[in-house]
Amino acid sequence: MDKSRLFAQQLLKWFRKNRRGFPWRETSDPYKVLIAEILLRKTDAMKVLSIYEHFIRRYPDFEALVNADAKQLEDSLRPLGLYRRKAKELKDLAQIVKTKHQGEVPHSREDLLGLPGVGDYIANAVLCFVFAKTVPLLDTNVIRVVTRVFSYKPKKKRARDDPEMWRNIEQIVPKGEARDFNLSMLDLAAAICLPRKPKCAICPVFSSCDYYCVANGHRYQPLSEGANCRSRVSTRV
Repeated sequence: MDKSRLFAQQLLKWFRKNRRGFPWRETSDPYKVLIAEILLRKTDAMKVLSIYEHFIRRYPDFEALVNADAKQLEDSLRPLGLYRRKAKELKDLAQIVKTKHQGEVPHSREDLLGLPGVGDYIANAVLCFVFAKTVPLLDTNVIRVVTRVFSYKPKKKRARDDPEMWRNIEQIVPKGEARDFNLSMLDLAAAICLPRKPKCAICPVFSSCDYYCVANGHRYQPLSEGANCRSRVSTRV
């Protein structure tokens, strides 16, 4: 079996039993998803969880953000850090959506990237989670997983700025399952494939992982050369 397909199967099987539950994952509402992604940038998901539902109740749409008192908006965002910057971005974003996009979250990547605070990751998150597009998500956590599993070597100092890295990850996203696959990558990185001391002993994709193979003293043989992935790794640590 192709390594990418095997990896996706193993990961999705694990995810269906171990997925994290967050309110922004239970909706495809464009506003709620976009706001969640803005709030999640450069902060911990649990911090966002502590304010998200209250924030959505207080600011239920772009009009509410446009009309929001700046100081009150900052206070609502204070637990996340960078609250002044986030507050300004949200108000600016809401104003642009209202005036240029008739109050609706844009459907195109180009238009999404034109919004304040929206980069490649957030644009793809909206396209995937709202509009069901088969696109990858690429952040520090996802990069860690794919560089370990597939031995990808970024050609730029910031891997997320490497077009080839984006193309490599795009190729492993299974069509029709992009939402669950992208979420499973985030959850694997958060729970098991940690920056330091990854929990390889309980990893659901250990038998597909080049890092595990090499780190545990097994002779490295790429799957593309015909090796069975379980024949490479017969025992766990």
